[in-house]
Amino acid sequence: MNNQNLKPYPAYKPSGIPWLGDIPAHWEVKPLFAVLSERQVSNKAGNESNVLSLSYGKIVKRDVESNFGLLPESFNTYQIVDPGNIILRLTDLQNDKRSLRTGLVQERGIITSAYVCLAVKKDDCPEYFEKLLHSYDITKVFYTFGAGIRQTMKFEDLKRMPVLLPPLPEQQAIAAYLDSETARLDVLADRYRRLLALLDEKRRTLITHAVTRGLNPTVPLKDSGIEWLGQIPAHWEVKRVKHLALVKRGASPRPIDDPIYFDDR
Repeated sequence: MNNQNLKPYPAYKPSGIPWLGDIPAHWEVKPLFAVLSERQVSNKAGNESNVLSLSYGKIVKRDVESNFGLLPESFNTYQIVDPGNIILRLTDLQNDKRSLRTGLVQERGIITSAYVCLAVKKDDCPEYFEKLLHSYDITKVFYTFGAGIRQTMKFEDLKRMPVLLPPLPEQQAIAAYLDSETARLDVLADRYRRLLALLDEKRRTLITHAVTRGLNPTVPLKDSGIEWLGQIPAHWEVKRVKHLALVKRGASPRPIDDPIYFDDR
């Protein structure tokens, strides 16, 4: 399915929320706490050892053996999470407006208690709500709700945030559609990254060849006597920089408010 196959709904209505605009007429708008609850299950007994981390919008296993990054003395302070839980990293909002702050848990494990863990209350689709909150993240909705000196949010700050509630079959259809389309886009993005890497390599090779071999591919070559330079056109010379340019010593510029830089007469 692509955007050309998507048909408009028969009717729309105002959501009453400026940053949401109009929504399908049969959808509901509810406060987050009516749909999602905070889940706080401590690992204080140390029963779980599968350490997870939120990385680029994905909940992944953390390699604690390599000691990459800061690790606590004990993981008993971490919280236990289960598949279908939604993780939000809502700390230091003012310092970081680029990273992806939402992720869907795929396996049971433990994750830092500094993150907010949410669970759907009923039979709703957690994949849909993770994607909805992800859209809030990338459109910077969270930043309008941040509170405190560090702009750190907790569930109490978040619970009245409006969320869209389509019927369950639509939630599932939207989540499946986005999984399919984002996977396709990821493949295309990977291809473009490889193409850009090849073009960048070709660009560097082109420049290097032109400035060290010249433009005539049939010109006789000679050894430059420089290991990293190799052969050069036979009629070219190799000289030291000091024989071609005048190198002078100087001082750092004076401050911008130094009288030498302006005349206020």
